[in-house]
Amino acid sequence: MDGGPAAPHPDAAARRNTRWILGGQSASLFGDYVALLALPLFIVELTGSALDLGLTTALETLPTLLFGFAVGVLLDRARLRRILIIADLGRAGAFAGLALAAAWGQTEVWMVFATAFLVGSLTVTFDTGLQSWLPTLATEASLVVVNSRLQFVRTLAWTLGPPLAGFLASTAGGFPVAFGLDAATFAVSGLSLLVLVEIRPRPAPERAPWLTSFRRGFACLWRLPPLRAATLAGTLGNLAFVPMEALLVLFCRERLGITDGVLIGWFFGGHALLGAFGVMAAPTIARRIGLGRAFVLGLLALGGGFLALALAAPAFAALPPVWSTVTAVFPAGLAVTGVSFVNVAFTTLRQQLPPPELRGRVIAASRTLSWAGLPLGAALGGAAAEVFGLGPVYIGASAGIVAFALALVTGSLWEIRGTDADPAAEPGSGGGDHDAV
Repeated sequence: MDGGPAAPHPDAAARRNTRWILGGQSASLFGDYVALLALPLFIVELTGSALDLGLTTALETLPTLLFGFAVGVLLDRARLRRILIIADLGRAGAFAGLALAAAWGQTEVWMVFATAFLVGSLTVTFDTGLQSWLPTLATEASLVVVNSRLQFVRTLAWTLGPPLAGFLASTAGGFPVAFGLDAATFAVSGLSLLVLVEIRPRPAPERAPWLTSFRRGFACLWRLPPLRAATLAGTLGNLAFVPMEALLVLFCRERLGITDGVLIGWFFGGHALLGAFGVMAAPTIARRIGLGRAFVLGLLALGGGFLALALAAPAFAALPPVWSTVTAVFPAGLAVTGVSFVNVAFTTLRQQLPPPELRGRVIAASRTLSWAGLPLGAALGGAAAEVFGLGPVYIGASAGIVAFALALVTGSLWEIRGTDADPAAEPGSGGGDHDAV
């Protein structure tokens, strides 16, 4: 057990946990999506460099590659509540420091880079830890629903956060307020974790050497073909997706003709709102077609939405900025819906397929490998945009994602069906090989 109050009846405790998780993450994610637009707008104000935008995203995602495997071993041994609270408070401190520097007018671009790296490092621990902890806080049957609601909260925060960030960036002193708000929301998230109760005990922590523990987790991932295929698709998909995400502010300005910060905020919020409506259908679709096909469908929507946005950009740019904003949100909203489907399916597969005693390591290994494309993609995407322009980067990256999705149709991931997949059997108490799904 992870400490805390004694759990009531499992169903009642699961419902209570869900309310507190959604409440805490609603606050945290709202702050995240204020920072999602505030940070790149701040970089544009400081330097105006596409390369600096790419480097900021690269530094925020690089810690997953550097520390992800070690975090998995730590999470299977540590008290998750304590680790997650420390991660939240650390992120709150990082953004509070950046808010103070911005308020005093002393910010240099290296401070933004440092904040991105520190927050990214702590986010590796928090996100993997929360995914690992959820199966002990919710019933098995409710996992896909909880993950879908978390994704809905994420997309709703994506809807509300960027417009506020765009408004704040257009006002005097707005950046310190935006960064301070993000700091406060991390503190709220940390407090919400104090009241959660476990309805199922966690396995006793393994005491084998760290390298041995890591190998057992990685071997389990390798012997789960659907999860292995999804992880590879995640790596390639992130490599192509992150340049488009990192450069979206510049794409609005240069390709869509949307230069006003408030309109950019409404563009971000509008396509996220469409994605929020899309994710509401994720549990039903996952039950009907299976988690594997929901993953592939989401990947197709992600690539197809951005490809349509890139190809139609000249036509959108010929419209007045307000109408360009209104029309461009539809293909971008399709892409966000795809992201939501992929995240719900991928997260649930990671939680259900591994045995509980290896869950943290398998989740961490899968996340690390799938996120390996992020820092490289962000850095290369910024550099490619400087050389070739934004249009070729968006068209090439989105077409690549569509190709990745089509390649999965004949594989094991496509064949995995419902949301009640059994965890891999663990043949011995000390770990070792696992049955493939």
